[in-house]
Amino acid sequence: MPLIILGLFVIVGIVIYALIKYENSVDEDDRPVRERYPHAFPPKKDVKDIFDSFMNVDDEDLEGNGSEKKSDDNTIKFPDDAELEKRKRNIH
Repeated sequence: MPLIILGLFVIVGIVIYALIKYENSVDEDDRPVRERYPHAFPPKKDVKDIFDSFMNVDDEDLEGNGSEKKSDDNTIKFPDDAELEKRKRNIH
């Protein structure tokens, strides 16, 4: 029982300490984050260009002919003999 009371005192002390530290930490810098850290944000013009380049869709892409060519480069083909590949890689 005394350990529970001691634990509660410790927890209350930590909470009071945290509240005091929070109240004393006043952020005087009222600038927006983009102004405080300009190196972390690209200029808005560049972001707009990036999104515009992704939004351009060709008619060939919509037909499906262009997507088949692109998928072959990124597709991993399933091996003909899966058991042989499992033994090579020691997968059980």
